[in-house]
Amino acid sequence: MKIMRHIPFCICMLFLAACIMACGVERPKGILSDKEMEEVLYDYHAAKVLGDNEPSSQKYKTTIYYMSVFRKHNITEEQFDSTLAWYSKNPETFNKVYQKVIKRIQDEKGALERSIAISGKGRSSTMKGDSVNIWNGVPMFTLTGLPYDNRVTFHFENDLNFEDNDTLKLNARIRYLNATTQRIRAEEAAVISLSIRYRNDSVISRLQKVTTDRKQTFTLYANSLGRIREVYGFIYFPKQKDNRIMLADSVSLIRLHAKEQ
Repeated sequence: MKIMRHIPFCICMLFLAACIMACGVERPKGILSDKEMEEVLYDYHAAKVLGDNEPSSQKYKTTIYYMSVFRKHNITEEQFDSTLAWYSKNPETFNKVYQKVIKRIQDEKGALERSIAISGKGRSSTMKGDSVNIWNGVPMFTLTGLPYDNRVTFHFENDLNFEDNDTLKLNARIRYLNATTQRIRAEEAAVISLSIRYRNDSVISRLQKVTTDRKQTFTLYANSLGRIREVYGFIYFPKQKDNRIMLADSVSLIRLHAKEQ
């Protein structure tokens, strides 16, 4: 008889669980739907290809390309960032969306060369200050490992806001989605590179593979080489044997003047 008394409760719990499963993952207000996110991500990758093909002196246009995507879909950069953050916390949903994006990219390679309406001006010089984030691209992005979607490059030429013996710190949190194992094989791991070239043509660099989900901080310290000519680097994600996706967020490039170190 005691067992019988618990049956209605069990039935209620099963009913509640079924309702939750039917409703799916709760989506906060303002977060793009799966279809909307698919459309935005597809155009986002097209913008990235255009930006990657710009010469070093025109890299600032990459930001303009990204902003044109937001305008096209009538969303803000903040809404895109918050949506991407939500999807990163719901990897199964994100993976389903991204598999559709990958298929579209594979089926429509020619579409990546289409023009995107561009307006406005990008930032061509860094900001003033002793401790400044000079990263002027989108601070969150994904790479699939496909030949036309496997890297993000950056390049900053010296301007009046750089000083002798500046230190640069590149920060990025790397996460792997749709991964079958916690540790990624070395040949399939993302690679991060940061380099500084000085006016005397001396170069200092750091390069590292990321085989687990973690936040990376690359620091190139101040030294006696003098004034910086350019800062450059990349995040590269090689071809994957499965459909693994790399997500990078919290990306920043901090410039520290020597007197602040």
